[in-house]
Amino acid sequence: MLVCQGAIQGPEEFMEGMALGVKALVGGAVGGLAGAASRITGAMAKGVAAMTMDEEYQQKRREAMNKQPSGLREGLTRGGKGLVSGFVSGITGIVTKPIKGAQKEGAAGFFKGMGKGLVGALTRPTGGIIDMASSTFQGIKRAAETCQDVESLRPPRFIHEDGVIRPYKEREGLGSQMLQNIENGRFAKYRYFAHAKVNESDFLMITKRGIFFVTKGTFGQLTCEWQYLFDEFTKAPMIVEGRRLRIEAKERVKSVFHAKEFGKIINFKTPELAKWVLAKLEDARESLPKSQVFTMCLYMQNNDSKHVS
Repeated sequence: MLVCQGAIQGPEEFMEGMALGVKALVGGAVGGLAGAASRITGAMAKGVAAMTMDEEYQQKRREAMNKQPSGLREGLTRGGKGLVSGFVSGITGIVTKPIKGAQKEGAAGFFKGMGKGLVGALTRPTGGIIDMASSTFQGIKRAAETCQDVESLRPPRFIHEDGVIRPYKEREGLGSQMLQNIENGRFAKYRYFAHAKVNESDFLMITKRGIFFVTKGTFGQLTCEWQYLFDEFTKAPMIVEGRRLRIEAKERVKSVFHAKEFGKIINFKTPELAKWVLAKLEDARESLPKSQVFTMCLYMQNNDSKHVS
């Protein structure tokens, strides 16, 4: 699947997908073998634990084994603790089991407890060894599964409308990815064209239909502060005072408590960036269908004539 996705996006992505696919294949094979070994050793340890005839010991073992290790290191740690616990409980059981048996059932309980203690002295260390192997295999399986959760080293390639695969441009990939993520995909249907950084937290996004002013929150969330479609423009965008981009648009009223708006002014850091954005806006508007361009031009002419009269 990773290879197919890479082949669709481009030759570089194909190689990346090939590497990730091989890594996932090896990780899956190792994880599968480790998982099978863990189940086999777990079943063996369960049988050995049953031979102790100690319900309390079996219950504690089940609770410990039900907690899956997060990785190889934790698996080894748990296995080591289980091994030590098996030896300690096996040795101490020789003394404690007869005493507990005598307290409950007298002489008969004493001899029954001695029998359990002797059996436990053999089975508990053995079970601890097998449980250690099982926990280690669980850790290997978990580590292999975690290795498969890989992330792309760069944003996906942006494919233009004509479908032609061009040299990779990180700016286009990043901008397209940002557009998809604004307000959890609210504007995913729009076609990316370009974007520019206004300041450390604000961006101007240009699409094939209009512009969006996007703010990046503290936790990385992207929010659209305002937007204008191209057919709402009343005049062609222009640069004023060197680095300020003026957008004049149709009258808009947010609420009864806000004044009327007739567009926006965006302050860029440099005049060069403002000119670059203006050129991209002109290119985006020129790429509109002719019928939409005609309607927009007609509206602008009517609006200009009203101001003259």
